[in-house]
Amino acid sequence: MQKGQSSLVEYVLTIFFSLIILVAVSAIVYSFYNSVLKQDVSKSLNQIDLEVADAIFKIYQQGKTSTSSPAQSTSILLASINLNLPTKISNRNYEIDFMPLNPIFMTISNVTAAGKNVSIIIQSSGAKIIAKTTEDPQIVITKDLSNIDVDIQGIVNSGINATLKYYRYNFNGTVYDKIVLGEQSIIIDISQMG
Repeated sequence: MQKGQSSLVEYVLTIFFSLIILVAVSAIVYSFYNSVLKQDVSKSLNQIDLEVADAIFKIYQQGKTSTSSPAQSTSILLASINLNLPTKISNRNYEIDFMPLNPIFMTISNVTAAGKNVSIIIQSSGAKIIAKTTEDPQIVITKDLSNIDVDIQGIVNSGINATLKYYRYNFNGTVYDKIVLGEQSIIIDISQMG
């Protein structure tokens, strides 16, 4: 092999190994960045879950101590708390969703059983707060609220309109309480079957 060819081969091999090292270092740095980002997002979502749970307990105590009673087929707002949630966490969009622990989403009433008209009310006990990112990395953090005997519902995207409201409503002479997150136009859980 000639001296010029030998130098060219060394040069090509040096560039090749340099590229391999550069790719390996980039992969390590990206993996480290992704790991730190996931930890930061998880920590932020967990903090949001705790803040929302604390607000739910506060509004729950306010609502439960109220003696106000709505008239037939009406509802009243007993308490309201504005949550000061961030618009983004780690520069990512997120959402908060309330789910009952028992996956029954409606009340069943006016059922005919054995020739008799019977009103049946099915209510879930407890709830779950789900905070999750809507962008990569997809991370979901949940918190159970098993000691809440009031139904909760609602969803908030990126902390916008993050208000908790405690309603009391009267349906067919029975009074129910509900905590609603966000700007919900209706309270969901009333259904008639006949």
